Amino acid sequence: MRRLPAISPALLLCLALAAGCSDSGGSGSGLALDVETLAAPGPYPVGEAQLVLVDASRPTQAIGSYAGAPDRTLPTRVWYPATSAGSGATPSGDGPFPIVAWAHGFSSGNFEGEFVGRHLASHGYVVVGPTFPLSNGGAPGGPTIADMTNQPGDLDFVMQRVGAGAAGDELAAAIDDTRRGIAGLSLGGGTVLIGAYHPTWHIENVSAAMALAPASCFFGAGLYARSLPTLILAGDADMLVPLEGGPGQAFASASAPVRLVTLHGGNHVGFIGIDGSSGRNADATVGCPVIGAGGSTAAAGIGPLSTLLQEGVGPSAFDGSTCLEPCREELPASMTSARQVQLTRAAALAHFDAELRGDRAKARWLASGLATQADDVTSSARD
Repeated sequence: MRRLPAISPALLLCLALAAGCSDSGGSGSGLALDVETLAAPGPYPVGEAQLVLVDASRPTQAIGSYAGAPDRTLPTRVWYPATSAGSGATPSGDGPFPIVAWAHGFSSGNFEGEFVGRHLASHGYVVVGPTFPLSNGGAPGGPTIADMTNQPGDLDFVMQRVGAGAAGDELAAAIDDTRRGIAGLSLGGGTVLIGAYHPTWHIENVSAAMALAPASCFFGAGLYARSLPTLILAGDADMLVPLEGGPGQAFASASAPVRLVTLHGGNHVGFIGIDGSSGRNADATVGCPVIGAGGSTAAAGIGPLSTLLQEGVGPSAFDGSTCLEPCREELPASMTSARQVQLTRAAALAHFDAELRGDRAKARWLASGLATQADDVTSSARD
């Protein structure tokens, strides 16, 4: 038998202190807790897959000139930790990894989630993003918000199908479907809030949510009937989804625990890397034309949506009284899109690591370190 070397009492004390002071909560990342490091790519190359999933159990509703369909067709992108970067790359064998579903915004598509999806994948997450049937930019009859309550079910469906092998058995084996999260931007952020809180339309077995600039000013207090650890990010120069309307109202109404991170000088399209020119707010030149004058294009489906939001809840699930007219004035946007994306990536990683990996140090950084390090951020919480 090999004789073990003697260990001095001093070394034993050092080892004991090191073990006792460890506070990663199981993630073991060893990352420095600052914006720059948390926003940097992680250790994994990012693989990507694209596939079309069809949910035959739920129809696509008729809307306007569109006659509807008996099923829901969901073109889906997947970003995942891999052994090499690129399409069809072999998934990493270090899993299983948590899975997060991304909900895109109005008149957008599954490509939108790349700025968060690739980042999380590089840090050991599988991220799936469907293109929704009726709110995407190429939707038949034009995009509508009327189908918003059906979109949480789409997120659940694509997580289940990819976890069951729809994108290959190797990728399925890399997924831990007991650790699931949801995230989204704008209309997708509102979709996330429905998936987190609505008594009828929520997603079961989800452990964390993140909503960026959620379009939710018309959500009534009765919608927020459940509890889920939720992070809301919003810019105070957002012209499409004014802070005091959707994000602020959601923070005030949602059941704890919920956190609102305000990006000072941040706007709406800055989340997807778009900057203004000649000192102008890019929302005014890029975002506002998409939703129509006063939001008229996006608001066209509010009638059928209000009925669906009240399903299983009643009138308290819908309340448009806090909604402010979007794009009513041009706000000064002082934050660059690069900075807005950087802060979003850092906060997203910290939130999901805290909730899906039990990383207590990341939870504390999000609670106090972020706002301490970044003077362009304010963080408020209801615990």
